[in-house]
Amino acid sequence: MLRLNTGPSAAAWTAWLGCMGPVMLALNVALGALCAVFITDPDLQVVGALGLVPLVLLDGLIVILSVQYYRGAFWLDGRTLVRRGFPGRKRYDLTSAEVTVESAQPLWTPWRGGVLPRLTVRTSGGGTVRMWLRDPVRRGALLPPDQLGALAQAIDPWFRHPVAGRLRQLAADPLHGTL
Repeated sequence: MLRLNTGPSAAAWTAWLGCMGPVMLALNVALGALCAVFITDPDLQVVGALGLVPLVLLDGLIVILSVQYYRGAFWLDGRTLVRRGFPGRKRYDLTSAEVTVESAQPLWTPWRGGVLPRLTVRTSGGGTVRMWLRDPVRRGALLPPDQLGALAQAIDPWFRHPVAGRLRQLAADPLHGTL
């Protein structure tokens, strides 16, 4: 299986979980204890209960962002696109899928450079998956030429599909002749 350079790397996950985990644990313990003190006082029960609401919302937001970033990793297994999911991995057969490219503005990322291209794969019964060809998590970096070529080959080994042909051209000349 060929790992595509999409989504956070293992080092980024280690930093994310290694830093965010202890900070969130300390925040939850401190604010949870403070809210528990308020809840035990009959006059401040409402304040204690209301103090838990932002804490629960923040925890939920961090879980949603973590799952979304976790699902950003892709592999190629022959002519099958594999997406890391929660739980397990999801497979998308590129031989029978409708493959297109679209431009979109990334949300929930540090990228602020405008729209980026992303591959859209629609399968009958398997749903739709979208994969960035320029990764917003990595400052808009394009997939390496060997990975673009492998993706083009997986879509159509004869490069007759328009997306496969364009990916092959991009893999052959990623700088568009600027050098």
